[in-house]
Amino acid sequence: MTSRWAQSPFAHAISYFPRFRRPFVLGLLCVVPSAGLDLATMLVVRDIFDGVTGAHGVQPMAFRQVLWWSLLVMLITLVKGAFKYGMRYWVTGASREFERVYRQDLFDHLVTLTPHDMAAIRTGDIMSRSVADIEAVRMFLGPAVMYNAQTAVVMPLALVTMAVIDWQLTAVMLLPFIALALVVKVAARPTQHWSHLAQERLGDLSTVAQESFSGIRVVKAFVSEAFSRSVFERMGRAFLDANVRLATVRGLTSASISIVKDIGMLVIVLLGGWHLVQGRLSLGDFLLFSAMLNWALWPLIAVGWTLGMYHRARAGAVRLNQLFALQPSVRELPGAAAPATLRGELEVRHLTFGWGATPVLHDVSLRVPAGATLGITGRTGCGKSTLVQLLSRQVEPPPGTVFLDGRDVRELPLTFLRRSIGVVPQDSFLFSESIASNIGYARDEIDLKTVREMAAAAHVDADIEGFPHGYDELLGERGVTLSGGQRQRTAIARTLAADPPVIILDDCLSAVDTVTEQAILRGLREKLRDRTSVIVSHRVAALSLADRILVLDEGAVVEEGTHEELVARGGLYAEIHERQRLEAEIEAL
Repeated sequence: MTSRWAQSPFAHAISYFPRFRRPFVLGLLCVVPSAGLDLATMLVVRDIFDGVTGAHGVQPMAFRQVLWWSLLVMLITLVKGAFKYGMRYWVTGASREFERVYRQDLFDHLVTLTPHDMAAIRTGDIMSRSVADIEAVRMFLGPAVMYNAQTAVVMPLALVTMAVIDWQLTAVMLLPFIALALVVKVAARPTQHWSHLAQERLGDLSTVAQESFSGIRVVKAFVSEAFSRSVFERMGRAFLDANVRLATVRGLTSASISIVKDIGMLVIVLLGGWHLVQGRLSLGDFLLFSAMLNWALWPLIAVGWTLGMYHRARAGAVRLNQLFALQPSVRELPGAAAPATLRGELEVRHLTFGWGATPVLHDVSLRVPAGATLGITGRTGCGKSTLVQLLSRQVEPPPGTVFLDGRDVRELPLTFLRRSIGVVPQDSFLFSESIASNIGYARDEIDLKTVREMAAAAHVDADIEGFPHGYDELLGERGVTLSGGQRQRTAIARTLAADPPVIILDDCLSAVDTVTEQAILRGLREKLRDRTSVIVSHRVAALSLADRILVLDEGAVVEEGTHEELVARGGLYAEIHERQRLEAEIEAL
């Protein structure tokens, strides 16, 4: 790849070319015979007209001769059609396959990123780029290249043939061609600007729609339908305005091309007609020259279309490169190897961590023996969820701080680590699939018996069986058809069904009442036996399963012990416990 292409926005997309070289080259090879047969067809038709009129002093053709010549034209047309079909089939097919592979690679790349890596990019914008922008790049690297190849072959053939027929008329005809090139050049800059803006506006519109539908409960709760409608309307008008401006530029360009074409035809009629009257051109030559003009102008029009497509594709390629340029902050280190067996002992040694310049955790140390349960609590914002993300390596911990069975988690394969540590987050995400599919999500095959068993352990089985289709009930986006508590319990069942040796419950019972919470904890008691587990909660009652409890405050460990020890100590944990006890008594009253 030359340095020029290496610096081009299309460099990454062009790197896919070797995979589709064969069909692409076959398609482009069909351009030459296709153009040659086009020229042959026009030459034969010219000879038929000259033969019928007896031009150049030749005896006029008989009807039988005209019939044979016409059959030849039909035969050439059929062969030409086959080459044109091959050209479009192979080039378009290769570009479609490129689109599929490129989009798949983009998806594969994005799923390697953590939520923090993608925090600055909106979901609707990602959808716009992965659909509209990839389509624009495909059109430029596929059909546009094909049309340019046609131009490179047709233009020399047309100009040489026209010059042989009448060089003076050809020289005059170069003026419209020059004018056409100027029109395309002038239209290039505004086309690029409005193409880029239209694609950005599509991303904004997609984001507004996605957020409005995903957050429909919030929209309804705050009676914000009118506001959401106005925002969507504003984005829609901005998208419309950009596309109208783009269509205006393209329309003016197309009209200018048509005017240039008509001027060229007028020149042929006037100057060519004069040469025809003078006998310098035969009727066949005159018609051939007219046909040549249309034949040569179409590739030039295609060049104008290609330039417009180039600007749109260039803007799309830049936006796609921004996504591919995102690098995962959590990477699997070379030589990472999974242990033969896993006991599940978790340990944190002097962990200090912060987001940028903002410190979150300060010199945190803890140890959870294999099969034991650790509870973690503290005030809101004390760093509990950050600690969970570091334990499961959803965020990269500093070297030598987080260990699993005595091995630094950074030295373990990511797939092994993620399968070994199951996390139930507070914000439980469910897919738009059946409830059974969501619970059995991490299993290769959905075992309904296991699904039911884990649903019962999470105390959500009765709710599921109350739905019209039971475990086959389809959920809305993000599980919107379930309540917050039902979503959390379904997420717990999903993690239990994955059967990891280590389970982390990150405040995943916050959306259920205390009675349901106790029922869930009773169901979890058996399932967490012989597993290493970490229960993170701001509720003291949820920590009843823990062998030891860790209390965080402002990112540091301030207390550690059993429930009874911490209550007797009279510190922060005792304060939290007393406040929640009083709240429970007031709620009971």
